[in-house]
This record gives sequence, C-alpha cells and structure tokens, in this order.
Amino acid sequence: KCPCPIFLSPGNHDYYHAASPYATQPLPSNLHVFTSRTLTPVALADGSTVIWGAAFQDNKASIPLDVRLDPFKLNICLLHGELGGNSGYNAISESAVISSRFDYIALGHNHRFSGVFRIGETALSCPGCFSATASNETGVKGYLSGKIDKSIAALTLHPSGTAQFEDVSLSISGLSDDTALAEALFPLLPTPTEHICLTVHLTGTRMYEPNLEALSRSLRKTFLHAQVFDESAAMQDPYRYKDEDGLRGTVTRDFMHRISENSHDEQTYAKLSLALEYALAALEGRDPE
Repeated sequence: KCPCPIFLSPGNHDYYHAASPYATQPLPSNLHVFTSRTLTPVALADGSTVIWGAAFQDNKASIPLDVRLDPFKLNICLLHGELGGNSGYNAISESAVISSRFDYIALGHNHRFSGVFRIGETALSCPGCFSATASNETGVKGYLSGKIDKSIAALTLHPSGTAQFEDVSLSISGLSDDTALAEALFPLLPTPTEHICLTVHLTGTRMYEPNLEALSRSLRKTFLHAQVFDESAAMQDPYRYKDEDGLRGTVTRDFMHRISENSHDEQTYAKLSLALEYALAALEGRDPE
C-alpha cells in the first residue's frame, strides 16, 4: 500500500537463499530485494539517485564497500552490517566508510537507534528495530524519515507506537514505607505509558518489606504491562558480632565504642557506621550493600 519504492537488504536472520520467502513468494511490484552478495545499484526514476544494496546469503557475510560511484549522483547504501567489530556480521571499518565515498549508508543489524552521524564525508545511521524483539531491547523504536543530499542528512526518528520495553532501577536504602517508595519511584517512570512494558528493579538495603504485589498492580493500571523485582538485601544488625571472640567481634566492639562516643556528632556517627559496614563486608568476603 506504500506509494513509493521500497528497498530491502536481507541480513543474518533473513538471509537470501533459494527457499527463502524472497525467492519463493510473490512480492509487491514496488519492492526491490537485493539478492547479490556484492553491492549492486538500482537507479531511481528521478535520474539523480542510486540505491546500492546487497544480501547475506548465509548467517554471516563480508560485503566490501569498494564500488565505482558516479560522483554526480546521490549514492545511498542500504546494508545489513555493523560498524567495527569482528563478529562476522559484515563488520565495516571507518576507513572503508571514508574511502567508499557514499553520501549516506543505512545500516541494519544493531537493534538500537544509533543517531545520525558522519565519518569523513559519509553520513550514517542505524535506525534499529521497528519494534523490540526482546524485553532487554529498551528505548524508543521506530523509523527514520527526512532529507538526504550531498551535504545534508536531516533525518528524524518517528516512534512506531509498538510495545516498548523500559527498565527502571531504584535503591530503596533509607526508605521506610511504601509511601516513601512510591514518591521516590514516580519521578523515574517513563512516559507516555500506554505502550510501555515496564520492569522495576529494587536495589540497596531495605529497612522494611515492600508490598510488591500492590506496587505491581498499581503500575499495571497505567502501563501496558509492569513487573517488579526485589533485588535489595535485608538490613542486618550492625552489631551482630559483638559477642564473638574472633576478629569480627573485636572490630564490632571497637566501632561500637567509637560510635557511642560520637553519637552527638551526626556526621562522624554516620561515617563510623558506614566504616563498620565496610569492615564487616571485607571480613565476610562480600561487597558492601
């Protein structure tokens, strides 16, 4: 139904082969699927623009950018690949981009929007997925539109409106009840909420047991979906070793004495209490909470 030409470069998940849908199914007349493992050109009807593309023919590929371009035409490269790296998914070096002299390179493979940037005289962008393919693919998903010419790549990301995944992490150290938890969490929540599947991670050292079921139920009234994971640690008695005869007991009793002597000095009291937590963490062989 789209009233303009569409170009598609198959990648590692949908590589082109004899039994692929691209080779066996009827395709719309305005769709051009690149099938060669090397870059091939298609001229647009405007007479001044050439679209170059290539196809993965297996789940890995290496497609060189060194093709002969007409410098008087606008040359756009559409390719599944990643900038840098050595994964085998058509890694593209910065030097290859510079020497290619393409006006614009549209990249696939990475699922997150890269922004629009330049390497040498070439503008590049990876728009990411139109919609998330897994819950760890957070952030806005969509498509790019705009204007490209020899000196401008003015492209804007438009949200697709599909389900969007977001993670929020909140330390509940120092929070005393569910009201305080809600007040601390509210400013961190993403908007707009209707398309967002939200995961909240509670971290830190908890002073009370939060009502996770009520929090999840409240969030689900606003978000497309929400889940809450309590990854916090229960607060322990800082003087739990005071009656032991070993090193932990000696350290605890020493700090108890110093903390007691400085109970009137809030800043020193806090520093000594924190120092005791670090000391016990070291003696227990763990990271401080």
